Amino acid sequence: MKKKVLIIHRGYPLGSNAGDKVRTLNMAKSLQRIGFQVFLLGFYTKGFSLKKKEIEQLPNGIKPLFYFTLPNRFHLHHVAALYRAILTWLICKYYSIDLVQGELASAANCVRFLPKLPLITDFHSDIVPELEMDGYLPYQIENARSENVYAIKRSAKTITVSANLRKNLSVYGTTDAPNYVLPCNFVAEPYLNFTMERRKAMRIEYGLDDRILLCYSGGLHVWQCISETINLVIELRKHNPAYFLCIFTNDSIEPYKDKLSLLENSYMVKSLKHDEVPTHLLMADVGFVLRANSLVNINSSPTKTSEYMAAGMMVVATQYAGDVPQLIHDSGCGYTLKGPVASPDEIKSLDLKITEFMSNRCVEFEKSRKFIFEHRVWEVNECILNQLYQDL
Repeated sequence: MKKKVLIIHRGYPLGSNAGDKVRTLNMAKSLQRIGFQVFLLGFYTKGFSLKKKEIEQLPNGIKPLFYFTLPNRFHLHHVAALYRAILTWLICKYYSIDLVQGELASAANCVRFLPKLPLITDFHSDIVPELEMDGYLPYQIENARSENVYAIKRSAKTITVSANLRKNLSVYGTTDAPNYVLPCNFVAEPYLNFTMERRKAMRIEYGLDDRILLCYSGGLHVWQCISETINLVIELRKHNPAYFLCIFTNDSIEPYKDKLSLLENSYMVKSLKHDEVPTHLLMADVGFVLRANSLVNINSSPTKTSEYMAAGMMVVATQYAGDVPQLIHDSGCGYTLKGPVASPDEIKSLDLKITEFMSNRCVEFEKSRKFIFEHRVWEVNECILNQLYQDL
């Protein structure tokens, strides 16, 4: 008989394709392929009307268990946590669950009445510095800190998106539990059939085939160092006027208009639908992932890095951009800055690196893509997950 594993997600985003949900569903499908009978317990705070459609879209064979819960921003969070723990106890007893995997530290508290049930916790991040950065109330931050402490203490094994995250979680307590690094992966299918010919066609379509296209794709939040990225392009253009900045975002560019004007029309800002992003990344040469010195950044595993490389780009990042510097080091496809504000020597060195990259563009295109398809598709994580569950 197959062992039964219950995956718990405390803030399941019904109707959304948020990164944590994509990761959770990948986990569920992998555990199913490994040989488990999978139950998915998703506590949601909104979107009841989307529940039926969500269940219909789940992979075949996964048992859906979706229940409403109060959000933790209310002072009734202790009552909500008790409700989730009781419901989890009932579900585990009714279905004779053998193992539990919690997605995010917040899920661990759901098994507090099941002390003998093995728990694996998948830490997508450390939510505490994120809440502090976003100005949440002290009781909310303290609650998140307590959840981290409990998850580390309670877990038989842990999963983190980066080695940095595992290291920095040690402030919440020591543990002998083995940790497995399963980085954030990208959806590979849209990038599979990319070629240099398709790249050239896209560049000709936009009249940019003779330019060196520097790219930023994503939101325009302050922590994503957009001003610093634009400044870097301004400085690079002093070395080579062929540099051209492409910004693909659905956010307002208004706060950066004055700074962009310094690029003298050597830039493009374009809003794209989700399925339009890969083909537009294809025409670019360099992707930016600049981040400042904060735990939120250091602990991360930015998906956009994999998308840049899958489109054949080199990546420019700072040393604080999570696991990106390691990817750059291992692949040889990029450049790591000391910080978001590059020194004159770094700018000169980066310009030379990009020039070298462009002189071997066809070779570098294939090199970047080969590396990322070998290291950052979900199948690689599934192999690690299989090892994790071998003795459970």
